[in-house]
Amino acid sequence: MLQSKSVFRLAEIKKFRIFIIKLMIYLSLFLLNNISDAFIEWTSAKVGLDNIITALLFLLGANILISLARIITARIYLRKQSEEHLHPNFLLGISWISNILNSVVFISALIMAFGLRPVEFLTSLTIVAAAIAIISKDYITNTINGLIIMFTDQFSLGDTIKINDQKGIIKDITLMNTVLKRDDGLTMMIPNNLMLGTHVINYRFTDRKDVEFLFEVPIEFQMGLKEIKEKIEPKLSKRLKSKEISKFIVGLNGVFREKIAFKIIVGIAPEREPEIREEFDEILLELLYEKQGKLL
Repeated sequence: MLQSKSVFRLAEIKKFRIFIIKLMIYLSLFLLNNISDAFIEWTSAKVGLDNIITALLFLLGANILISLARIITARIYLRKQSEEHLHPNFLLGISWISNILNSVVFISALIMAFGLRPVEFLTSLTIVAAAIAIISKDYITNTINGLIIMFTDQFSLGDTIKINDQKGIIKDITLMNTVLKRDDGLTMMIPNNLMLGTHVINYRFTDRKDVEFLFEVPIEFQMGLKEIKEKIEPKLSKRLKSKEISKFIVGLNGVFREKIAFKIIVGIAPEREPEIREEFDEILLELLYEKQGKLL
């Protein structure tokens, strides 16, 4: 999980303040349009202005209702979920749904501003809408799959995943793509259709992970793979016996003119990584100091 509950609460407080401002603007405009004779007379004298005011009231009113529903849903979710079970996907999902609804409201308000009725106008464009739906089929399915990803626990922001031969951390989920930051720092945009339509490994659901330890030694140390394994393995005997370490592989990572790079891969439970990393660092330092002492 990338962020704590307090971070989301702070974001919701900011959104609530914006909601209050929109509510005050709506109430002021509503009262002017229904109580102030001078304002009513002024809008009636301007051609088309009354349609614009009606459209603006509709836009603000609908936006306030959508925002209120989103705020209530988010607060209920944050109140019920514990810190360790909090996933930002749900909040991301309701934000995207509110954005979609607000887009529909905005288009409807724009139609109303021209003195047209949204339902009748959209009905007259049924054939065009059907053609657009066929052409944009992939976009629609991508959007649906994006919402599925947001409202399920299959993937979450911060998860490390592997899709085909690409591995990285999920940085964002949009209606069209899942944004993946690869191990080399590059960012990939993966279509949501592909995320749900192909084999994906989510390391959050695995009880084991491979951890690499890289270290280099001067070439005059003349250390071999067998020697390194024989020096380290006895120090890990308890963990290997208890299966805390399920994999222990020593290999080369590169041979250079003045040094040799080694790589050790161990399979461990993710929650034990900090502890075992610290132990491995101590073991490797001890091994290198011992080898250096023999050469002096």
